[in-house]
Amino acid sequence: MILEMLTVGPLAENCYLIGAAGAAGGGRCAVVDPGAESDRIFAAIERRGLTPERILLTHGHVDHIAHCAHVAERFGIGLWIHRDDLPYLERPQWPELEAFLRARPCPAPSGWLEEGTDVEVAGLALQVLHTPGHTPGGVCLIDEASREILVGDTIFCRGVGRTDLPGGDGAQLARSIREKLFQLGGDYRLFPGHGPETGLDEERRENPFVGAAVAAPAW
Repeated sequence: MILEMLTVGPLAENCYLIGAAGAAGGGRCAVVDPGAESDRIFAAIERRGLTPERILLTHGHVDHIAHCAHVAERFGIGLWIHRDDLPYLERPQWPELEAFLRARPCPAPSGWLEEGTDVEVAGLALQVLHTPGHTPGGVCLIDEASREILVGDTIFCRGVGRTDLPGGDGAQLARSIREKLFQLGGDYRLFPGHGPETGLDEERRENPFVGAAVAAPAW
């Protein structure tokens, strides 16, 4: 699923180009969380000879959405997000940071990422797992074929998304991880919104916030 990861912007946000490998993908891709440096995103797309089909957003924080308009206009594509995070697209969040990121207003969503509905894009059939807590509409995108999951800011390598920003809820995030993400069968590679990739089994065992050694998150 993961064709390329680009770490962009001053907050080191991970933007992903995803699609099925080989003939199944047909040179198509989706752009996940274009948060900054759209020039680098464009260069990666062109270098790989890819045709973007849509933008997918794991959540609505500005460091993940600031360059949606740049990408949407360049390729004439729409964006998809969970409807509970729509307010982040409709009103300014942190004006100083938006200016620093050279953010532009996001276009209206073309569709919604809803749990129970697969997203078919670039030869993939992605399952949507709603994992609120970091934001109300945070989602993880699961590709069973590759055993890879885009987890946004739900969970990191030995960490979890912050919950002290508007819309955050620590107890809800812990439930999302423990009762939903950790309940998936077997191991997966996890690709977060910041930092390195990790493994689901690793985080089940070793995550200091929600792993097996933690009786209950102290949030």
